Amino acid sequence: MSVLEQRLKAFYAAEMMDRAGRMLSLERTTRVDAFVQGLRAVRAQLVLEVGCGAGRDGVILRQSGCAYVGVDFSPVAVRTCRDRKLNAVVASATEVPFADDSFDAAWSMSTLMHLPGDGFSKAIRELGRVVRCGGVVEIGVWGHFRNREWTSPDGRYFIHRSDDQVQSDVKALGEVVAFDTWSWSPDGGHYQWVRVITR
Repeated sequence: MSVLEQRLKAFYAAEMMDRAGRMLSLERTTRVDAFVQGLRAVRAQLVLEVGCGAGRDGVILRQSGCAYVGVDFSPVAVRTCRDRKLNAVVASATEVPFADDSFDAAWSMSTLMHLPGDGFSKAIRELGRVVRCGGVVEIGVWGHFRNREWTSPDGRYFIHRSDDQVQSDVKALGEVVAFDTWSWSPDGGHYQWVRVITR
């Protein structure tokens, strides 16, 4: 395990219980509710969440009536999800332990920007592998107007991508049918959200 991964695990292990009790932001709640409505419209049966964290999105996804599976590289996160009666397993976003075409849809928020090197591309390929053709994938990451790497004071590593870069990278999954951003930093940092129909 790399030093970057060790720092991320330590950070999330230390704050997972606090995170479990936090309310989702209005923007996040709106997005996950819209995702659920989309799942119902296409009668999706099985949904994967990559980076399930404390299970805040997972609870909403499970309540949608779909079968839910979450993965996270943090054992503490997975234990927290299981305490909330969510089906969750320890796994990397770049090596999801499921067969090809296992899922109808996938959801990944605020996770994939932590992957160093070509980790983002690997994770996109894994989502494309495990979500069936015609499935729905929604991804949200912290981005910027330019590509950059940085480490926050708490030790977490980030790769921020430009809007063009994110949209270009996720095209490996299929057709980008929606893309939106909203600001989180006065220096140009913003959240990037994208919906893709897989091919």
